Amino acid sequence: MRAFRNAGLAVAVALTLSAARADDLKSGPDGKIGGAFQVKAITGEKAGESLCYVCKYNGEARPAVVLMFTRKADENVAAVVKAMDEVQKTNAKLGTVVVGVGGVAAADFENLQKTHKLTTALTVAEDKDGPAAYKLNKDAAVTVLVYKKGGEITKSFAFKSTKEAAAAAADIAKAAGEAVK
Repeated sequence: MRAFRNAGLAVAVALTLSAARADDLKSGPDGKIGGAFQVKAITGEKAGESLCYVCKYNGEARPAVVLMFTRKADENVAAVVKAMDEVQKTNAKLGTVVVGVGGVAAADFENLQKTHKLTTALTVAEDKDGPAAYKLNKDAAVTVLVYKKGGEITKSFAFKSTKEAAAAAADIAKAAGEAVK
């Protein structure tokens, strides 16, 4: 009887732990970034051009990059980008880029730029769902990858909503500042 009770308890604990882990959202590659991919620049010095920002920043030997993928262009996203812009003000070598995926249109980012005058380049991925090699979770409204020169990811974030991302803007900025050192 005791063995049955212990087995039942073990199953209950295992189910509870797996349910808790299911709430942890995973989006993006592990270890290293997924490589080059094309975007259409909506804002910034390359506005109107199709290019690869990963390639651009690698070519410039940037010590660190913040790569943010978003499925929305709203005030919460602007809050995260503003936090990235602040880090970039004191770390000019930091590369930052926002990539719209999942239906974010050029007009969405143009409107965001008009309202907030963001420094970070706002772009739209040529592949609507984002680059396949980046393993973006469709349940993640925002995925942020902070990586060092060479593509090693030092910190990644995934959020179900842009509101959650905005609440973590200071953590994202801190990770960016630490990576660029």
